[in-house]
Amino acid sequence: MDSILKQAKKIAIQILNDRPVKNNKKIPKTQGVYLIYNKNRIIYAGKARNLSRRINSNHISGARKGSTSIFRRKIHKIYGVPFGRLMRKWVLDNCIFAHKEIKNKDLCSLVEAILITYLRKQGLKLLND
Repeated sequence: MDSILKQAKKIAIQILNDRPVKNNKKIPKTQGVYLIYNKNRIIYAGKARNLSRRINSNHISGARKGSTSIFRRKIHKIYGVPFGRLMRKWVLDNCIFAHKEIKNKDLCSLVEAILITYLRKQGLKLLND
């Protein structure tokens, strides 16, 4: 148990220290965790079986409804950004992403939980419920 927890903490520290990227085209189609920044402030932490699909199709999508993305629903509710093209434009103009590939599903879930807990303890108001 100790070794997986140490490994998860190490990965969480790595993603927090990674430089977020604006180019969402380079996000891999593998499992992992990700952070979404709005103007250098982390606003969301998540995990995905396919990072590229989750970020590009679910979070950056121009779909006209909220879909399964809590992130998009919160952007709509908090910032008043309508779904569709305006939502896509807002996310592309305001958000950058950091990600870390993690092959082990349980480790991935643990890293996400550590990130969310740590960020909340730092006083960040995340869009995660």
